[in-house]
Amino acid sequence: MSLPRLRLENCHFDSAKNLWQISRDEAHHLVHVRRLYTGSLVEGLLCGASNDLTEKQGKKILLKLDCQGDNVFAREIKQEEEANEFELVLLLALLKSDQWEDALRFAAQTGVTHIAPLIAERSIPKITQEELPKKMLRWNKILDEATKQSSAVVPPHLAEPVSFINFDFDSLSGQRFVALLADSTVSLKDIKLGYSVALAIGPEGDWSPQEAKTLLENNFTPITLGKRILKASTAVAVGCGAISILKR
Repeated sequence: MSLPRLRLENCHFDSAKNLWQISRDEAHHLVHVRRLYTGSLVEGLLCGASNDLTEKQGKKILLKLDCQGDNVFAREIKQEEEANEFELVLLLALLKSDQWEDALRFAAQTGVTHIAPLIAERSIPKITQEELPKKMLRWNKILDEATKQSSAVVPPHLAEPVSFINFDFDSLSGQRFVALLADSTVSLKDIKLGYSVALAIGPEGDWSPQEAKTLLENNFTPITLGKRILKASTAVAVGCGAISILKR
């Protein structure tokens, strides 16, 4: 049975005592939601400091809790370093709130390392600059929770949304794929995947003809995600999940 998990980025580590002081939010969840107590074992997830996706790594740390009222401490028992197995960049058209949040969860759980939100022609949400900081805070919290649930050490890096026409495709390295509702597509199982992969998934209603043309002109290979018509968030789960499985 898997252990309860917590993220350690906002917790304080006393190296002299080999002891973590658990943050207030994580402590409340462990004690009052998970009903843990002194002596309980938990798994701590700690993301490395590097911002380079190709070097991003972190640690899984086995901890034993020491609960002292509102203060919760945890002693390290052992730790294991974990690095990204591959780089998976998701270019995702901005979706309606529920679809978008599901897509973020699926991306985090299937090994995406970087999410680039794109404001496409058919994207419905309109986010103002005043709203953006609050949105980004919520979205990153969703990614943190999803990585905790799936025992992933490193959450995906989430960029701020940009319009499709302003996205810098030259920033992408490695292979490029786009999910398209078209006749001339290939299956991922017929492609040998390298270390770095970018996958573009459009909004409900798919990419506009001009956006599809732009993606193809920027060396994106059109792929199929099966015979059924999928919600955009489901397409994230299927496409990113398939890439993750094929890379193992």
